[in-house]
Formats: sequence, structure tokens, C-alpha cells
Amino acid sequence: MGEETGSVNGSWFGSWSSPFSGHSNGGGTAQGSNTGFSWPWSSEPDPCLPGMSRSQRLVAFGACILLSALCFGLSALYAPLLLLKARKFALLWSLGSVFALLGAAVLRGPSKFITTPTPGAAVYLCSLAGTLYAALSLHSTLLTALGAAVQVAAIVGYVVALLPGGSKGIRFVGGLAASAIKRTVSGKTMPI
Repeated sequence: MGEETGSVNGSWFGSWSSPFSGHSNGGGTAQGSNTGFSWPWSSEPDPCLPGMSRSQRLVAFGACILLSALCFGLSALYAPLLLLKARKFALLWSLGSVFALLGAAVLRGPSKFITTPTPGAAVYLCSLAGTLYAALSLHSTLLTALGAAVQVAAIVGYVVALLPGGSKGIRFVGGLAASAIKRTVSGKTMPI
């Protein structure tokens, strides 16, 4: 009775989440050994979230991702009016990013999420905070747009770093595309 199961026994969520929480409704304590599923991250509780079970973390992650998708969807509605409503677009986009980052931090654990920040992540977080400050406090469209541009540049830089070959691979592919465009424009195309 004093044993904390991490899932709500007798409920549909308790039986569904038992493979992720490491417990079954029958009282077994093996971490997902009877079903083949296991929690993809470490089983130690995070010092920043000491009282949250795995199922609570999954629910919080889902709520953050839904709020993030809502903010990104609303910002997409302002995309056609980007020149007129740039501040609203950047504010919604930044809030979507904040909710996505919160969801990842809750799921993985905030202490593990921020232990080894990269320079790109620091630039992104600073630009995110600057965009929110410019939009909410300063009400400056120019500074909000500048912060949003830095956010996009940081994300693009991160994605380029993840690609095989990194920036060298992008330059190689860009060079191939540029030479193909030059051949097409000059009329020296290869026969197909």
C-alpha cells in the first residue's frame, strides 16, 4: 500500500501507461519487461521535478506539445499578413517554441536538458527571450522582427550542423545546384 506505482490503478490510463511507468496493474516492478516497452530516458527522478512520475511527465509533455502546435498554427494564420502583423506572428511563433522547449525539458528532465548548452542553443534562447521582450514589453515591431530573424538563423544553423557533412556538405550541394543553374541559363545543358 505504501508502494508508489506511478500509474493510476484501475483506470484506462493506468493500464495504458503501465509499460512506460515500469509497473503493471498486477503489481510487477520490472521496468516494462513483460511487454517489451521501456522508458527511453533514464529512470532516475530529476532533481528539478522530484515528485513527477513518468506518466505525469508524459501528460505534461503532451499538454506542452498541444499548446505549441496551437501557437504554431495560429502564427501560420498571420504568415500571409507578415508585413502588417509581424509582432503577432513573432510572438505566437516564440510562444510555440517556448512550449516545445518546455515539453522537451519536462520529458527529458530539466537538469539533463540544460547541463551542456551549446553556443547555438545559447544564441537561440537569447534571441527567443529578446523576441518575447521586444513583442510584449517594448511593443517594437522592428526589434521583434530582428529577434525572429535571429531565431530562424539559429534554427537553420542547427539543422545544417545536423546534416551529414555539415556546412561543407551544404556548400557542396549548393555548388552543384549553382553550376546546374548556370549551365541551364547558358544553354549548355547535358542531354537527358
